[in-house]
Amino acid sequence: MTSDKAPNPSPDATPESGTDAAPEASANAASAPADATAASGGRDADGGRPARETRKDDMNAPASKSAPVPGRADNFFQALCRLGPLFLLLVLAAQAWPDFWQAWRGDALYCPAEIQNIRIFLHTAQNGPWLAPTAGSTPELADQITCLAAQWPGFTWFMALLAVLLPQAASALLFPLAGALAAALALLGVWGLSRAAGFGPKAALAAGLILLCAPIFAPLAHFTGPAALSAALLLFSLLCFCHGWQARRAWFCLPAGFVLAGLAGLTGGLFHLLLPLLASVVFLLWRGAFRRAQALDALTGFVLLLLLLAGWLGSVILSTHAEGYMQSLYATLARCPWPLPARWWWPLAGAALGLAPWLALVVCVSWQRVLRSAWSDLKASRAERAGSAFVWISLVLGCLFSLLTPAARMQGVAVALACLAAPLLGKALLRLPHLGSRLFYLIAALCLLHAGLALTAAGFGFSLDWTARFFSHPLSPEQREMILGLTALPVLGVLCLLTAVAMTRFIRRDHPGGALLFCTLAAVILTQPAALMLAPELAALPQAGLSRLQDIQTPAAPENSVTPAAPDAEKIGEIPAAPEAAPALIPDQAPAREPVGAKNAPLTEQEAAPAVAPEGDAPLADPQPEAPDAGDAPAALPAPTGN
Repeated sequence: MTSDKAPNPSPDATPESGTDAAPEASANAASAPADATAASGGRDADGGRPARETRKDDMNAPASKSAPVPGRADNFFQALCRLGPLFLLLVLAAQAWPDFWQAWRGDALYCPAEIQNIRIFLHTAQNGPWLAPTAGSTPELADQITCLAAQWPGFTWFMALLAVLLPQAASALLFPLAGALAAALALLGVWGLSRAAGFGPKAALAAGLILLCAPIFAPLAHFTGPAALSAALLLFSLLCFCHGWQARRAWFCLPAGFVLAGLAGLTGGLFHLLLPLLASVVFLLWRGAFRRAQALDALTGFVLLLLLLAGWLGSVILSTHAEGYMQSLYATLARCPWPLPARWWWPLAGAALGLAPWLALVVCVSWQRVLRSAWSDLKASRAERAGSAFVWISLVLGCLFSLLTPAARMQGVAVALACLAAPLLGKALLRLPHLGSRLFYLIAALCLLHAGLALTAAGFGFSLDWTARFFSHPLSPEQREMILGLTALPVLGVLCLLTAVAMTRFIRRDHPGGALLFCTLAAVILTQPAALMLAPELAALPQAGLSRLQDIQTPAAPENSVTPAAPDAEKIGEIPAAPEAAPALIPDQAPAREPVGAKNAPLTEQEAAPAVAPEGDAPLADPQPEAPDAGDAPAALPAPTGN
């Protein structure tokens, strides 16, 4: 039996290799049943790597009669895995470079939320205090600053550090650099958390690329705010805890995890502070190793966390007038979970919509395979693959804890939840069956198709009117004119349509890695007209509320407006004789302006009465009493007659 099948795998085997043909054939015959149930494309998806990286996950892959041959895009994706996070940073730089170019030219635009953050930093840099950054209390700013006028100090410290490191010639790049660097740190945090959880280099790269293509994360590189920085600190804290709790001793990871959790709380609020701590507690209880928290390295980290928070809070109370500041922070700290408010689902919905269409991976996963191995994976997560369980615990607790977060902190919570879901989505994407992969990218193409049609229709009057009637949302003439004036919308729509067509016709959708690279390229291309064309057009619209840096700095003038007023008062005081003489003449001349004709001539006796009053002031102006006595009425009459 074996001698008959031996020539089939190697028909041109030489006599020297004939001795090895039989064992290889018998091994292939013995592994044939296993290959029928295991994923034949498992080795192709991992690039022919050793079995230690695909020991159990590939055994659960779907069956296929013929494995697809990896394309050039798949091979390129596997090569990019060796670069690690460097490729993610290159893609982020390709998306964010228009902001630096516009800031260097002085044309950088900032939305109202960014204006608020920039004003808080500018006010703190000028007046302090650094422990309690606020936007000031001037009446001009009081109408514009919302309840977030008092900000957690972490992001202000971050921008102050960048301002110290930047040279004076590049000070205009401070605010674009703060947004791009915070987004880069968040990408590094997602990549590091994926590696610490044991997902492998390809899943870590896929997680970062998914974020770069997600609508909730792609704009963060262009946004100057604390959302990306707080998410980055949260991810780095979870990374340290994920590695530290599984090690016997972690004198660096555990103290660093506690300190990073404190810094995340000082940047984003209570959600970012408590989530790493609660996830650690639940993770240790799940593994049955809660005594690990009593080790000296864990206690050292906890003491450092308490010292950090107590030092900041004590300094704020003792060194500043912190009543209004602490009240403003407490208003956005947390809310009562019961009864649930009307919009309790906003953070979850924001994260879900921001991850579109990547959440469709949940539908395309082979649930039969997942449920079949769910119990064994659950038991194994308590010992071997505990990193995956830690990420799942963090995500579930984050979703539950978002119910306690006020609506004012919705953006930061939604970004953090999206970053926590990215490692799991990247892992699921690379393990999609061939049919599921084709279905997912078809859904993504349909989303791009509808977005392209909507954006293209906004560029023409008849299609815009039809769309408004279809959705039963009539537009006012001002709104219609405003939308038709945005010429960048049809450009973005055409690019979305071309991307959708290319994804359905020219991309091998059964190769998730290569198709993901195409999505990344499309995201980079779509960013360019959005930043270079759409933003300047929106700046011309008052409804958008966009402002340049010069316009943002001008509202700080009312606080210093007292100093320019002082020289004006001094200039007026330099000539005191003229103001004193003018009021003395104005009452005398005022009656002269009242008579417009000779009918008021009998009032000369009343005019003589005030002429007696200046006699008391005769030492100040002697000629004035003589002029009324000589001929007050004749002097007053020529003026009307001359007119």
